[in-house]
Amino acid sequence: MPVLGLFVFWLMPLNFALPSYLVIALVAVWRYWLVAKSMRKPVQDGFQSLVGMKAEVVSRVRPEHSAKYLVRSQGELWSAYTSDNLQPGDQVNIVALKGIGLVVAPAESRPHPPAK
Repeated sequence: MPVLGLFVFWLMPLNFALPSYLVIALVAVWRYWLVAKSMRKPVQDGFQSLVGMKAEVVSRVRPEHSAKYLVRSQGELWSAYTSDNLQPGDQVNIVALKGIGLVVAPAESRPHPPAK
């Protein structure tokens, strides 16, 4: 981009062209810095990043479907597989991916207050 800004030296006198070109160069350096910063971030797509997240069981799916449950994670509904018996409203942890579905396990229950 700074190379494209060199035309200002041809169109304007030096006392106008130099400050204009410096602004163009500073904007270019700032944009290159933003691009480099975003390229250093780890790759994240919605599906792969769900492992380790929490979800809520929305409903049990009818037996003719291969998935056993429908869960909501980050506002999206996903098919879920588990060997545990879950009820709608239960909190689960997403432990793995299976095809385009999720493998879930019941979330650890909150500790109960000590009995008096």
